Amino acid sequence: MAKTSDPGRPVTSGAAVGEVWVVDDHRSAADAIAEIARGLGFAARTFTTAELAADALTRAEGESPCEVLVTDVRLPGMDGLALLDLFRSRAPGVVVIVVTAHGSIDDAVRAMRAGAHDFLTKPLAVERVESVLRNGMARANIEAELTRVRAENRALKALPALVFRSDAMAMVLEQAQLAASSDATVLVLGETGTGKERIARAIHEASVRSRGPFVAAHLAALAEGVIESELFGHEKGAFTGAIARHGGCFEQAQGGTLFLDELGEVDQRTQVKLLRVLQERVVTRVGGTTEVRVDARLVAATHRDLGAEVTAGRFRADLYYRLNVVTIRVPPLRERRADIPVLLAHFLDVFATRYGRPVPAVPTDVAQAVLAYDWPGNVRELENVAERLVVMGPSSLGRDDLPARIGQTRSATATLLPSGDVDLTAFLDELEGELLKRALDRAGGNKAQAARSLSVSREGLRYKLQKHGLDRA
Repeated sequence: MAKTSDPGRPVTSGAAVGEVWVVDDHRSAADAIAEIARGLGFAARTFTTAELAADALTRAEGESPCEVLVTDVRLPGMDGLALLDLFRSRAPGVVVIVVTAHGSIDDAVRAMRAGAHDFLTKPLAVERVESVLRNGMARANIEAELTRVRAENRALKALPALVFRSDAMAMVLEQAQLAASSDATVLVLGETGTGKERIARAIHEASVRSRGPFVAAHLAALAEGVIESELFGHEKGAFTGAIARHGGCFEQAQGGTLFLDELGEVDQRTQVKLLRVLQERVVTRVGGTTEVRVDARLVAATHRDLGAEVTAGRFRADLYYRLNVVTIRVPPLRERRADIPVLLAHFLDVFATRYGRPVPAVPTDVAQAVLAYDWPGNVRELENVAERLVVMGPSSLGRDDLPARIGQTRSATATLLPSGDVDLTAFLDELEGELLKRALDRAGGNKAQAARSLSVSREGLRYKLQKHGLDRA
């Protein structure tokens, strides 16, 4: 056991993926929880009084000292609730779990109202402790990543909604940054609600045109008779109601970026005029004869398959080829489920701040339902649901607080289960082996990285690889 000058007893594992502090005046109880934490691959440290933990927190000098704090409520001197308040004020990113005596439900209720993430009751059940620690560490990791992403976004002047943790969105942003380094026309493809305009804005902000205007035209919302006027402008008297000259979107975007959303909805006549603008870089206002030179970078977006539209004769091939210089596909949310928890946490925080309400706690069963749902409306639907949860939901959510279409979704795990009779041991062994293979593949054979991705210690991973005949070292 390693020695340290700090009060408290450290317990570590070779591949710790987070640290748990345990505060309990009964040494055996503290050591038991620490041992369980170590078995899950976490570092652990024990304290016999809240004062010792508070002193260690002070010496952390403003940095988050651990990811999870487990504290008994009844302690000599400072009690667990006072320690909870101290951590909430000084280290709000730490997830706090309280321990109460069997039957002390009042203590648990008071702690949850004060901001505790979960609670344990004595005598401790190993499976319950494991579950609570895993969930608490997952919550802490999401909050830490959300804080990091927000800080990076502020530094890059990126939009708040560009919050992600998936490899798929990392690739999209990498493509957007490359596109921003040129002045080429960009075609952004993706389902409705995936955030195509956000990507267009990111391209604009990262480009040399960032000091110029960003003008967005949502073509599907414009009546057929006004699209040309909105895009190319009109002269006074060009039609009834044209009481003054109007510069269209291309002129308004001079020196900046013009974003044309749902370009696949425009008619053939407008397509011809758009093609001319892209070729000649001039517009002629409706009712006018003078050509006006324009200097605007074009980013277009659509949820349609423009190649199929060309084949069907609904979209001009020459315009399609002009647009299809740089193509970026934004994947739907169901293809990047890793983004769902961090986006949900972000939107809950945004709307809680907007409406002056507390951020609702998201229990494990609610998180599972949200992850299992396919989100046909994508990020926009998730944002709307988060707003509803803040406005209408309680401080701690339940599945019944979710819209019925989400709350009734089967869990992602349930969809993997075979029907009929099954050899449970063989099925679980096969599933574990497959997860191990995938983790090693993702990590490029790096066992330490694979262990971190599975939240197990390196020793635990080594045992499992030997068990399944996968130890290639």
